Amino acid sequence: MVLLFCPLAAACLLPPLLLLGLTGVPLWLGYDLWAVSACLYGLRPVQLALARMLWPVRRPAPAEQHRLDLVWSRVLGRADVSEQRFRIWVVDLADVNAHCVGRDLICVTTGALAELGDRELAGVLAHELGHHLRMHTSAAAFLVWVLLPLQAVALVGSGLALPVAALARRISGYEFAPGPKHRALLTLSRLETLLRGFFAAPGMLAFAVKNAASRRAEYQVDAYAVDLGFGAELLSALRWFEACAPAPRLSAENAPLSPAKPDNLQPLVPGPRRARHAAVRVPRPTHPPLERRMARIAARIAARAVVPGLFEAECGPPSGEGAYSRTLLP
Repeated sequence: MVLLFCPLAAACLLPPLLLLGLTGVPLWLGYDLWAVSACLYGLRPVQLALARMLWPVRRPAPAEQHRLDLVWSRVLGRADVSEQRFRIWVVDLADVNAHCVGRDLICVTTGALAELGDRELAGVLAHELGHHLRMHTSAAAFLVWVLLPLQAVALVGSGLALPVAALARRISGYEFAPGPKHRALLTLSRLETLLRGFFAAPGMLAFAVKNAASRRAEYQVDAYAVDLGFGAELLSALRWFEACAPAPRLSAENAPLSPAKPDNLQPLVPGPRRARHAAVRVPRPTHPPLERRMARIAARIAARAVVPGLFEAECGPPSGEGAYSRTLLP
């Protein structure tokens, strides 16, 4: 998709670069700077700086590192991946979440470490590893950079529409014949919508395609986790997210506006919990519905006839002080 949208982004960059060329800056230099700035994201310091701008990320504490090493080593062992290739850092957030950054960084929240069992954590980490191995995160980051010119074009459209909106507000304050006033306001409203829509259309189309690819990527890495032998663990984690999802909002007739929480799935620990991993019950543009993901994972597990308890066979049951045994697995 990066290659697909590069020509469109280059076309959007052409007008400002032509204006810049009037000052003596060659056209090729502007495009080279744009390409080099996008490639900077592949550097570890840049990735870490961006992560720190977005989240309170830090290195794991000794106890956190010990637990992560035990779980992560099993995931990497099955994937036959070097332990030096990727890094896991911790985000100080109560939300239960895990996500990838750049080409080698995985972030896990303190809420996930506190609430997920070792098996569920292994399933989530296997899912995130799949994103990295398929370069989903890196490609998505480059694509966002490629699409910046399209977003800039949308801002131009918004800027051109502002005077039209201001004129409509001024006309609405004048008192004159209702018929001509209505027609003038309708014309200005349509002109404003046309300006915004025309300039925003390329970016909207590009992000729609990007989000569709992101949803497909979620299915791919779910399948990867199953093939790696962590399907039951990932499914248990998704069931935990489902159990801890916010209660459905009610309409005026007390009818649920979103699917109700299943009676047989309850939070593992009493009290309010927020599951803000990608597996939320309400579908997001970049992620498919949770129920559909769970159904596909369960079907793939059944097709592969995965042996339950494989994690315990390798790691042994949780024991000792600070053990994490809360799980929705049977």
